Amino acid sequence: MDANTTNAIFTAAAGSTSWKRTNLGLRTEVAHGGFTWIVQLPPESGRAYISGSTGYGGDTCEYIEATWLQTHHIVEAALAATRIH
Repeated sequence: MDANTTNAIFTAAAGSTSWKRTNLGLRTEVAHGGFTWIVQLPPESGRAYISGSTGYGGDTCEYIEATWLQTHHIVEAALAATRIH
């Protein structure tokens, strides 16, 4: 996957307001390029990563890590979305 696509997916995840808690950690789904991409936060610590996509032609499994700066922004979005008000 090229860097522009990866950056766009992580940027979209950093703006996501819908996060789900799973046994693998928090995750969100973002649309980009005709696919729905799954961005995952590890349950303990570590960088955010793209775990796969769904779209025309089926599902894919991926493991593409975000930078620490991208992870910081994604964690902020996840915490804001899951905070109890």
